[in-house]
Amino acid sequence: QVRSHLGSRRASPVVAKSSPCLPPSSSLVRTAARQPMADAKSKGGRHRSDSKELAVNLPRNDKGGLLITEEELRVAWDFFDTGGKNKLSSGDIKKRLQTFYKDITTREVKFLLNNQPEITFEELFALLKDNQLTNFDPVKEAFKVYDPNSTGFVDMEVVKTFFKDLGYGDISEEDAKIILETADSDKDLKIGLDDFRMMVPFGQPIDEANMASSSSAGAAQADA
Repeated sequence: QVRSHLGSRRASPVVAKSSPCLPPSSSLVRTAARQPMADAKSKGGRHRSDSKELAVNLPRNDKGGLLITEEELRVAWDFFDTGGKNKLSSGDIKKRLQTFYKDITTREVKFLLNNQPEITFEELFALLKDNQLTNFDPVKEAFKVYDPNSTGFVDMEVVKTFFKDLGYGDISEEDAKIILETADSDKDLKIGLDDFRMMVPFGQPIDEANMASSSSAGAAQADA
């Protein structure tokens, strides 16, 4: 069964999108659930921001928060909505998140659902699209789950545990090698944050150099 999930990985670098492991947008779902509590801590003077988190310049929405498209959120939704019900309960969300976040609380999930018993994809997107998460990188947060010891690299033993806990069976050494070879873009035999970021079609930093070049070209054409 594990083999069926790994079959296309030699050809496609988008491992996280098709993998049963945590999509980075799922870390966004968890962080969005925690935002009200984080805001409360900030007002109480107990929250300290880390300036290092601001290093990655990600696309922003009209509110200045993280830009979330329907396509990106659908990746996370499909991960949670395993039964294709088109609705998620707090139990559905908590059950899947607990594989990666053992400390996830019912309170956090209830915040996300606006204290409703269930939520649809459209309702979830409406809640998240105008978020004000200015200091958040969903790919980096997801990477921390795969690197619990903060080594700077994905722990393949953790990946194996996730596959097993999600019901996909054991990953053999050959399977682990396929995942590593596919994700290791810089060929250093490890999966670092940059490798991990390239595995997904979102959470990509804005290319400021290209943007500046395009703006200059546009201005030149306007002058002409």
